[in-house]
Amino acid sequence: MNRNVGMFLVFIALILLSVIVVNGLYFNTPAVEKAEKETSVEKVDQDYITTNLSISQQQEYDPDIVDVVLGFENEDTEQSAAVEANNKIMSNLMTILEAQELEKIETQGFRVYPYTRYVKQDEENVEKKVTYYQVKNQIKFSSKNLGELPVLLGRLLNAGANRVVNVNYRLESNEKALEEVTAAALSSLKEKASFMAENLGKENYRIKELNFSQQNIYGSDALRSLSRSSEAADFSEVPLAEQKVNISVSLSAELELY
Repeated sequence: MNRNVGMFLVFIALILLSVIVVNGLYFNTPAVEKAEKETSVEKVDQDYITTNLSISQQQEYDPDIVDVVLGFENEDTEQSAAVEANNKIMSNLMTILEAQELEKIETQGFRVYPYTRYVKQDEENVEKKVTYYQVKNQIKFSSKNLGELPVLLGRLLNAGANRVVNVNYRLESNEKALEEVTAAALSSLKEKASFMAENLGKENYRIKELNFSQQNIYGSDALRSLSRSSEAADFSEVPLAEQKVNISVSLSAELELY
């Protein structure tokens, strides 16, 4: 056999052996599995209802104190005479008030200013320009004796006060009343939320957000009920309507019924 032919056959045999080995390795290698398998996430449906609820709670209270402002004014062509007359009125009012059990007494708004007007003269039947001095003053006091207030006002008006500026009935302290009305509003909110949950087929509720809209304290207009029988009559008593202090609390909430 030729030497070259022998080398060629050996070369062919090596190639065939390599193919067999590679094929064996390829077919015998197991498939590589994924290290991690994707897990399916189960979707949970939330069975709830979201809604809003508003509450307005009001409650009336009997006042326990009253603030009163009375005005009195006078005038004269002489400034000194006008001021003296006003001081006399003040003295009379203070004498009455100091005899009462009052919380505080103070004066305010004292003013003196001139103005002119034309006055007819009887003899000449002509108008003459005259300067007048007007004096204005106010006195303020507080009282817890509400039952005697109409009589006291009548005495003060008889003594020279000629204008009721303000009569304000109030509570001496508002904090406790506000807490009571707020607690009632929250209780009403819970009751209505429970009612809604029950009637909408839900077992319970939760408050997601709570907002206080307003807190108001006000009374009726006492000045509208202030009256007298006639201008010329003595003010022995000033009738006043029954007064109340009204406290209002408003709130709103976002609810979740489930």
